[in-house]
Amino acid sequence: MSVVYKIRVIFANIITILCFITLPAIGHEFWIEPKTYKLVQGDILSASLFVGQDFTGYEMPYIENNFVRFEVISSKGVQQVNGRIGDRPALNIIPLHGGLSVILHQSTATYLTYNDFDKFISFSKEKGFPEIPNQHLASKYPKKGFKESYTRFAKSYVLVRNGNGADKYSGMELEWVMVNTDLSNTFEGQMEFTLYYDGKPNPNAQLSIFAKDSEGNVHKSIGKTDQYGRVILNTNPDTRYLIDSVIIRKIDPSLNPEGAIWESLWASATFKTDR
Repeated sequence: MSVVYKIRVIFANIITILCFITLPAIGHEFWIEPKTYKLVQGDILSASLFVGQDFTGYEMPYIENNFVRFEVISSKGVQQVNGRIGDRPALNIIPLHGGLSVILHQSTATYLTYNDFDKFISFSKEKGFPEIPNQHLASKYPKKGFKESYTRFAKSYVLVRNGNGADKYSGMELEWVMVNTDLSNTFEGQMEFTLYYDGKPNPNAQLSIFAKDSEGNVHKSIGKTDQYGRVILNTNPDTRYLIDSVIIRKIDPSLNPEGAIWESLWASATFKTDR
């Protein structure tokens, strides 16, 4: 390993650690934010990885060990995202194909230790699982020093030259899929998504919708998927959208390297409407 490579790894890891130190202990979303959501032929597709709250956060560097999938999917095929350690934005490629392109990022599992049970209560309640703290206590688990594993499943939608193509389920454990197939070269009007969990639509799941206007003002709303796992967004012009949903579930501590007893799965999707 070269000295330059080692320095880049150290620098990237320092950035990541500092980002998480300055974040609140609960409720931090992860999302992909392209520099632009519409490209013409020959344009570079650049996109950043963010972690934060309320559609505001810190840009994360490209670190290969932090993901198991990072790719751009179109109806014509899949491009793997390859970068250098520490790159920000994390994605910089020239798309090979036109039409709807889906940026996909699946993180590796990360572990969090709770030393304040009230934060675990707040997190569970915020994400729609208020019963979990009582289940924790009923199982005789400790109120501090226990671990949670969390994994991120993020997608973002861009149009390259035209709006041809359609999104589809890619196999991630928790995943948003855009239902719209006739985009007419723009994201506008009603946008419909289905939330998949373990390969099946996930009904009555809590979700957060963040809408950021051209001035940077963010409006947050809470909703649920319908009985078919779908949600319809009535969009405004020139607005960036982030939809986010979380599942919290009990896991066997003997089956993961950190002995975590809870696991959270986070699914996000971003897109932008035209003016």
